[in-house]
Amino acid sequence: MGSFTAEIYDQLVPITGNNFIGLAESGFYNNLIFHRVVAGFVIQDGCPYGTGYGGPGWTIPLEIHPSLHHDQAGILGMARSSDPNSAGSQYYITLSPQPGLDGDYAVFGKVVQGLDAVLAIGAVPVDANSHPLTPVTIDTLRILDLSIGNLTPPDTTDFFCPVNETQMFIVEAESENFEIGYSWYVDGILQSGALDFIFETSFPEAGEHSVVCNVSCAEWSHDVVWSVVAQGSDVEDPVPPPPAVLEINPNPARSGTWVKFNSTSPANWNVTVHDLRGRVIRRYESPLKNGVNWFWDRRDDRGQAVPAGIYIIRARYQTNVVDKRCVIF
Repeated sequence: MGSFTAEIYDQLVPITGNNFIGLAESGFYNNLIFHRVVAGFVIQDGCPYGTGYGGPGWTIPLEIHPSLHHDQAGILGMARSSDPNSAGSQYYITLSPQPGLDGDYAVFGKVVQGLDAVLAIGAVPVDANSHPLTPVTIDTLRILDLSIGNLTPPDTTDFFCPVNETQMFIVEAESENFEIGYSWYVDGILQSGALDFIFETSFPEAGEHSVVCNVSCAEWSHDVVWSVVAQGSDVEDPVPPPPAVLEINPNPARSGTWVKFNSTSPANWNVTVHDLRGRVIRRYESPLKNGVNWFWDRRDDRGQAVPAGIYIIRARYQTNVVDKRCVIF
């Protein structure tokens, strides 16, 4: 009847998420049937006997995360008996919002592609016990080699920003076996040259906009979509910022790095250091000057050493922003 793809929230509900991932990687779900279909409510799978009374041979505790809700069709949750800690392998997928399940059943994922296939399964004819008259069989359930980590901004719905102010968008994705590609779209238009996991743009017109990052490799493709609302006047005529170049050396660095700045204007450029969540971890009050400026000792504003990773050093003058990635190892 089709295929669909879901993301698993193993970072938020590690017991539930990793239990499901482990079963899937072992082939447990392959060739099982959706043994329960309730139109407008859920479809359910994961019983090795196809009756709704089987499991993997163990149970896991009820794991509820406050940010996960049955708020739409396509939500994955763990089925269980009257005992809250009786979930094992059976899971369900909602066919509509089911807020009445919140707090009693563990949400651990969401369908992100192919929801039409899920809804089609939810419409098959069933008998008096909610068993499909014609078995709906899972051919293969597999875990893709894809991990989507932190997003910046973290909330992809109704992100508000000022008109003409540069915004940073970041998608942290990992794959062990494939090279990841990134394609960025603003209001449906592909942004040429934007091929990295970091993307910056501004919105010259007030109103609703969209930013989409398509993360893909040879095996999969996934869209991260932000709904952006630009606020303020779109008739402002900002002062043209002078061109500037930001250099970092050494990069990558083990202990610290110099920042070299070149600009055609003596204007005051302020500098900040950001982590990949977009948070400012270091602020420098002295403005940048042409030439070699300061030495970042890989410490934050509290004087604590930051962990190894990728950081963004940003210089700003009015509406102009210059960024450089700095790798600390």
